[in-house]
Amino acid sequence: MKTLFLVLHAKSSRDDPSLPDRKRPLNDRGRHDAAGIGKRLASRKSKPHLIVSSPALRALATGN
Repeated sequence: MKTLFLVLHAKSSRDDPSLPDRKRPLNDRGRHDAAGIGKRLASRKSKPHLIVSSPALRALATGN
C-alpha cells in the first residue's frame, strides 16, 4: 500500500516586508515546529520515495 503525506511549510517570518514571498525564511516557531514534525515522521519509519516541494525558502527549510 502507498502512503501520501501532505505537509505544509512551517511558520514563516514577516520581519522584512521588502522580501518577496518566496524568499521569506522560517521564524523561530517555524524552526521549532519543523524539527518536531520531522521527529514524528521519522518515528513512523516510513521514508518517502518522492518529495515535491515549493521552491520557496521556507518550504525547503521545513524539510531539512
